[in-house]
Amino acid sequence: MKAICNTVICLLTLAPLLPHAVSEEGSSTHGLVGLRPLPRTAELDHDHKHGGSWAGTPTFEEQQGKYPFVADHLDIVKGWLDGDFKTRRVFLEHYWGLSEARDDLDPDQNLLTRTIRHWEAKGAQVEHILMAREYRLAIHRGHKDARPGPFKEDTRILYEKDIDDIRRMFKNAHQQGILKHDDYKVVQMVEHPSFFAEDKRFQAIMDKCDGIAYECHQFNRHWPLETGWGKPEQVIKGAKWTLDQDKEYIFYYGPIRWKGKVYYEFMERDWLQRFWTAGLPKHHPKMHYYLNTFPHADGRGRPVGPETNPHSVLGFTKWLIEEIKARPEK
Repeated sequence: MKAICNTVICLLTLAPLLPHAVSEEGSSTHGLVGLRPLPRTAELDHDHKHGGSWAGTPTFEEQQGKYPFVADHLDIVKGWLDGDFKTRRVFLEHYWGLSEARDDLDPDQNLLTRTIRHWEAKGAQVEHILMAREYRLAIHRGHKDARPGPFKEDTRILYEKDIDDIRRMFKNAHQQGILKHDDYKVVQMVEHPSFFAEDKRFQAIMDKCDGIAYECHQFNRHWPLETGWGKPEQVIKGAKWTLDQDKEYIFYYGPIRWKGKVYYEFMERDWLQRFWTAGLPKHHPKMHYYLNTFPHADGRGRPVGPETNPHSVLGFTKWLIEEIKARPEK
């Protein structure tokens, strides 16, 4: 009997170190790990041309059955429930202010409410809606009616009225039976890593939204890390300010490089580790890490899987899950 008790005590002591013991969603010691899986299938995505054609790029569909750890432990996924992922949590990205027709506040007509309804009909739980005014990209793509947000320092930021209108629309959609809930988490996507935390004018918007999402690319003006747009000290200032207000912060990481002239071994991991070393919160219940690994530029050649390949998207996702969900160091 004593031997059995000692065995049970031993197992309970080891439980926090076991994979399943640290993968619970909503943990009090860490936030969510998410993934934007692209390309999902050739049929859905190979006609995309963001930064060049995606034709012939590896797909998640081809990796089914080859990522059991990620399938079990990923917390949230963007816009695709047809893979092996066990989670039913999804996050969405949505641009506001591209046109009046797109922003029609009639819940039956509005693109955002229709998108939420689509995923809820599939059994999804919509966790976060990452929203912004994508002004410059919109103008580049021919949306001549698009207008920037209230601050020239970061034109992605929504107006207070935008958030009020969106909340009211959610409530009306729920009353009409269109949506399951009368409110959803609206997360402000930002471009500047710290403006929102430094300018007091933003506080009114912060009071109305549920958090901040910051994209960190290994391309364009984000590159290189030492002199790029999102220097670690600025990102850390924005993240800590957000968490101090008891709001959620999403580090939306990607696209990431692969095999280019500037690539070095495990560069995508090195970038994250440098942010953590500099002080970016790693284990916090409202600090989330979402991978945005769509195939851009030289990132186009990265294999999707299997997860046993540490250089693949799924291998990188497995590493991130283990890093975030491991028991925090004392």
